[in-house]
Amino acid sequence: MTMAQDQIGLVADIGGTNARFALARRDQAGALHLGHSKALAAADHASLALCLTTYLEGLAPGLRPHQAAFGVASSVTGDQIQLTNRDWSFSIEGLKNAFQLNRLEVINDFSAIGHAVGALRDQDWESLPGPDWPDQLSGVVSIIGPGTGLGVGARILNTDGGEVIIASEGGHASFAPIDGIEIEILKVMLGKFPRVSNERILSGPGLGHLYEALSQVRGRAVISPGAPAILEAAIKGSDTLAVEAVERFCLILGSVMGDVALIQGASAVAIAGGMAPRMTQFLNTAAVRLRFEAKGRSRPLLGTLPIALIRHAQPGLIGAANLLLPKTSGSETAP
Repeated sequence: MTMAQDQIGLVADIGGTNARFALARRDQAGALHLGHSKALAAADHASLALCLTTYLEGLAPGLRPHQAAFGVASSVTGDQIQLTNRDWSFSIEGLKNAFQLNRLEVINDFSAIGHAVGALRDQDWESLPGPDWPDQLSGVVSIIGPGTGLGVGARILNTDGGEVIIASEGGHASFAPIDGIEIEILKVMLGKFPRVSNERILSGPGLGHLYEALSQVRGRAVISPGAPAILEAAIKGSDTLAVEAVERFCLILGSVMGDVALIQGASAVAIAGGMAPRMTQFLNTAAVRLRFEAKGRSRPLLGTLPIALIRHAQPGLIGAANLLLPKTSGSETAP
């Protein structure tokens, strides 16, 4: 990347598990490009400032940017930020001054995904059962994504072509069981937690909770080996409990997507997050679609809504870049 400092921006996607950084630029045709991408393990750094320092020390001096946009896994209501699933806190103004930035935008991580929606290309979407994903999105696109936590947001396209990005803490809404198995799962989990949110199930740690709860429901008290191992075993079919846990995870996600779509008045639903791309074979089913639509009198409405999985490797970074570097001419996003 050989752009002047005022033509590039530092973008970051700060989650509970990883902090992803890149340098972004927009070319003369309006296409976004990411370079010098790096993911750092959050657990290896005591603070965001130290993590950011590690990234910047790996750049050539001439690439040090003066503007930045960060998506963070937290609500953003003022200058002080506390990550939801990581013991990191910081002052936006303090971070801006410490790293000599002229501009620093800090937004919720799912706000960043919202900013990415309008910049993604056709190949960045994988349509799931139901109506085809449209070439041109309109109205409200609900966004949901299981990862270290459960993110929920929305992108609203106005009639004048402008967009509004809605951040929320919707992942912390209460879990609502749909069938007898889920009622039993809830009973088990209420023995461990005073309240069971959707995030308590639809997240990396949540998949472990679900695995253990199902093991008790099935009369097998099993300790979770962790979400990566559960997913791997489910994909391979080497553990029937893992398969059941991932299938149930996706069914519950289908139900929650339907709830979010109804609450937000969605015209489409996008699935983001670090876990979903590995679950495609379990998400791409008629059963998940049925759970999405199973909302009584609202079933005909939900039957008209398309669902797609975001396949872009770094939608949070693309969204931060789209916010930081406003588009001045029509073009699709470059990888």
